[in-house]
Amino acid sequence: MPGLELDYKTSTLKNGVRVISARLESTAAVTALILVGTGSHYEKRELGGVSHFLEHLVFKGSKKYPNALKISTILDGLGAQYNAFTDDEITGFYIKTVKDKTEVALDVMSDFLKNPLFKTEEIERERGVILEELRMYYDTPKRHVLDLFKEVLYGDQQAGAKIGGTEKTVSNIMPKDIKDYFKKQYGGGNIVAVFAGNISHEEARKMAEKYIGDIPEGKPYKKPPVKDLNYGKKILIQNKKTDQTHIVVGSKAFGLVDERRYALDLLATILGGGMSSRLFHEVRERRGLAYYVHAGADLGTDFGYFLARAGVANEKAPEAIKVVIEEFKKIAENPPAKTEVEKAKNHIEGSTLLEIEASHAVAHELGVSEILLKKIITPIEYIKKIKEINAQDIVEVAGDIFKDGNIHLALIGPHENDAEFEGLLRV
Repeated sequence: MPGLELDYKTSTLKNGVRVISARLESTAAVTALILVGTGSHYEKRELGGVSHFLEHLVFKGSKKYPNALKISTILDGLGAQYNAFTDDEITGFYIKTVKDKTEVALDVMSDFLKNPLFKTEEIERERGVILEELRMYYDTPKRHVLDLFKEVLYGDQQAGAKIGGTEKTVSNIMPKDIKDYFKKQYGGGNIVAVFAGNISHEEARKMAEKYIGDIPEGKPYKKPPVKDLNYGKKILIQNKKTDQTHIVVGSKAFGLVDERRYALDLLATILGGGMSSRLFHEVRERRGLAYYVHAGADLGTDFGYFLARAGVANEKAPEAIKVVIEEFKKIAENPPAKTEVEKAKNHIEGSTLLEIEASHAVAHELGVSEILLKKIITPIEYIKKIKEINAQDIVEVAGDIFKDGNIHLALIGPHENDAEFEGLLRV
């Protein structure tokens, strides 16, 4: 795609920090994103949620900026956008600001990543905040049902655990646990620093060297491999009085290194990637069963899954599940038409190109690729891979994942047991 290739460069500091810059001359903004190669999959079961807890705590004060108000006052004074996130295998921190304020922003971010105070009183105060966050998610069935789906897929291992932990694990995390985890995981060799915007690589590397070049390289924990536990349970229900049943039905897939990932993304787009998708048409437009319905895939280094999700009237849950499974079966047996495949390709291309109009999206795409795959696959290279896929590739990947024994169901609603759903998961 001539003219659309990203102008990016990479280098590595002496302490192992990988620096990536992407030059975007059309924007006045620069996003500085620091990714750490750690997340919920790296935690001990009894310390579930420690990655997320730590992500909160670094904003509560550092050696140079000793409290949360000091940090937020400076960043708000820059007009910056800033936040953090924790995922299965990554913890990330970003600040997006105008170019001439980038160094100030990085000074703040680097200090709370190098020298967090982890004051006991702040830990206890933030523990309460996180417990309320967990309760909020638990009280949001549309979101919480995704946690149940991961649990029914992966069982009693960290791949099946909630990223934020549970009330029990978060309540039992001690200050020493947090400090030990930080010391072990936040080393230079486990960090990727990405700068996207109107900035040269020389400028980016110079700032990275100045502000995070002194982080010890470290020797982080290696995460235990995700096991494919075929332990028999295929349905997980949370019986709850709700006005709507939230369902997630799907299957285990494969990791990011698998070349089938591109066909899987097209499969997800065809089934549930827009208002003209098969599931949207069948579940919402034709039958009026749901307001929201869509499909997608989530892949990591050694795990992956495909899912379809919807919110339906309680009494219509079995019918909705049956319709979704029928669509799985159809596409696993019959290749989609060439026009449908082309539409899906155009949908992915358009949405990808629109997304990378923003510096924070570019930073995220490049950084996640580097930290998970140890190489960069740019959005443009991703589109090229998508365009190489044909209808037969799609039907084959559908056949690989949509098969008896690999279909799982999670739902939240006023349903007592598995009996009314057990016969629905066959393809």
